[in-house]
Amino acid sequence: MSTTVRALMSKHPDGRWHLFVPLTGVPLSQHPELAWAAGAPVPTPALRRDALADLGYQAAPGAEWEWFEASPDPDDADTTVVELIASLDVRPAGLDGGAA
Repeated sequence: MSTTVRALMSKHPDGRWHLFVPLTGVPLSQHPELAWAAGAPVPTPALRRDALADLGYQAAPGAEWEWFEASPDPDDADTTVVELIASLDVRPAGLDGGAA
């Protein structure tokens, strides 16, 4: 069984960047998550790495952050404000080979 999951980070409407690790079979209220202060700039790779460690995770070997955008209205994606979402394959901390 694979221990790799995909962590996600996005800026919520409340102005804070949120990092969370969705887990299959676990209630949403129990997913590991962290939020930075409202108005904070995009968290640096070092801040993201530290946050993941605080949540008990590390980057999977060879994993790199990927960024994509999502539109709240796919039918009007050219004029609506998009949400930027970052993702990274992670696994529980303490396993050899973590990076990023």
